[in-house]
Amino acid sequence: MNKGYIICVDDEVSVLETLQEQLHNEFGKTHEIETARSAEEALALLDEIQASGYVIEVIITDQVMPGMKGADFLESVHKRSPDSIKILLTGQAGLDSAIHAINFGGLSRYVEKPWNIEDLTRDIRSLIEKFRQNLENQHLVNELNRRIKDLEEENRKLQQTGE
Repeated sequence: MNKGYIICVDDEVSVLETLQEQLHNEFGKTHEIETARSAEEALALLDEIQASGYVIEVIITDQVMPGMKGADFLESVHKRSPDSIKILLTGQAGLDSAIHAINFGGLSRYVEKPWNIEDLTRDIRSLIEKFRQNLENQHLVNELNRRIKDLEEENRKLQQTGE
C-alpha cells in the first residue's frame, strides 16, 4: 500500500510545527504528514492529494481559526472524503462545536490542547487500523460483487445455449 496522508490544520505555526514533528516521528515511515494554515488551504491540499490518487487517512484540525471554523471544515471534508479519520484538536471550542462536528463532519475524536502525544498516537494508530480494515472490506465486497456478476453472466449464457 502507498503511504497514506495525514493533514494537520491550524492557524498557529508553532502548533503545526510541533504536531507535524511529533506525527512524523510516529508515522513518518508509513505516512506523509502535510500541514495547512487555514481550512481553505487544507481543502485545496485535500483536492490535490485526492486528484493524485492518494488516500487521506487522517485529518486533524483546530476548531478556532480565522475564516472557516474547524467543525465547518470537517463538514466539507466529510462530503469529499467520508471515510477519512477526522480529529478536532482545540483549546477553546465548546460542546456545541464538538456536537456539530460529530453530527455533520464525521468526527472520530475530540482532543483538547495541550494534547498528550502518546494518547493521540495510540488513538490515531487504532483509527488507521479500522480505516484500513474498512478499505479492505470494501475491496472484498467489490470483488465479490464482480465475481457474482461474472457467474450470473456465465449462467445466462449457459441457459441461452440450452446446456
